[in-house]
Amino acid sequence: MQQEISGFVASGLDGVGSLDAILIRGDGSHRDLGCLSGSHNFRLIGRPVQWWRGLWKQLKKHGIISATMSFAAFLALYGVVDQPELMMRLFKDPRVVSLIMGAGLAGLVTQNGVNVLVAGPGTGTLISFNYHDSGTGTAAATSTDSGLGTQAGPATRATGTGSAPATNQYRNVGTITYAGPLAITEWGLFNANSGAVPMWDRRVFAAINVVNLDSIQFTYTVTLSGGGT
Repeated sequence: MQQEISGFVASGLDGVGSLDAILIRGDGSHRDLGCLSGSHNFRLIGRPVQWWRGLWKQLKKHGIISATMSFAAFLALYGVVDQPELMMRLFKDPRVVSLIMGAGLAGLVTQNGVNVLVAGPGTGTLISFNYHDSGTGTAAATSTDSGLGTQAGPATRATGTGSAPATNQYRNVGTITYAGPLAITEWGLFNANSGAVPMWDRRVFAAINVVNLDSIQFTYTVTLSGGGT
């Protein structure tokens, strides 16, 4: 997470998170939406064209791709579903992950979240972030976010189920059910089911259109790695 999670980097702890979702219609049918936000998963190919244009500009600016590469050529190489191996090769470059975070092109663990993590035993643990919320805000995520841009959906946050699929991973799965039509474009993970409380991570993505009785099952996974000084 580099600059956005300066507290992690300074302590030798680095983290990368991803958010997957399944849309559950009121009639019980399911649609796997794949990875809504994550820095090196090929399903990012489904991001809106504005996201790819922002990434193209950043990669050119920092000399990771040729300054003469057109946007059309960039999309043809890295943004098409039938050749994900090229995009995956690009995203293995740690500079690309850092740029995505720095340019607000992916979700960000927030500084408030980091503060709670390092606060000590008890509430100062990742497992306390167990509550899912959603909204219709579209502003890019930043490490200073303290809440969603525009909360939308149930007033009480959905309680998730936490697990540790690996010794250095935290995963939380939560399902939000909606009572009316909305275009959901953001998600956040909090440490209480209501109120102005610390938010661990916020993600912004292409709109998911829901109607009455539809649900979205969100699966958030963060991998923490030691190292550094």
